[in-house]
Amino acid sequence: MKKLTLVILLIVSVNLTAQTESNKWLTDYKEAIKTSKTLNNPILVFVTDNTSGENYNLLQDEIFNSVEFKRYATSFVLLKLDVSIDSYNKRLAFHYTKSEVVPALALVDETGNTIEKALTEINSKSVSDFMTFLKTKTKY
Repeated sequence: MKKLTLVILLIVSVNLTAQTESNKWLTDYKEAIKTSKTLNNPILVFVTDNTSGENYNLLQDEIFNSVEFKRYATSFVLLKLDVSIDSYNKRLAFHYTKSEVVPALALVDETGNTIEKALTEINSKSVSDFMTFLKTKTKY
């Protein structure tokens, strides 16, 4: 029994360490939910179709590449939903953002419920407001 517990703990800690150290985005919704429950962290859902554009670049510059976001990204499970891959991701994205706008961001709890309103209107002010909101949900 002790060996089984140790093996499970080792596997979970390796997975969690890999995510938190590198801030890699998960792409599997079920894995994100499981990780969220384990860490007790909300899920930051990034809805994308992997095309670059003004809004995509604004999110990259003002959120994802910022020193501030990198500092507290470990407070979230990062999930990237590419809506161009399959209809499942598209349905999840619509469920969380209530919009078909891409790119978008939403914060989701470990049971899959959206926390506050999603970021679908991308501009400097809304991105700044969303960053302020995210800060309130960090562990720091």
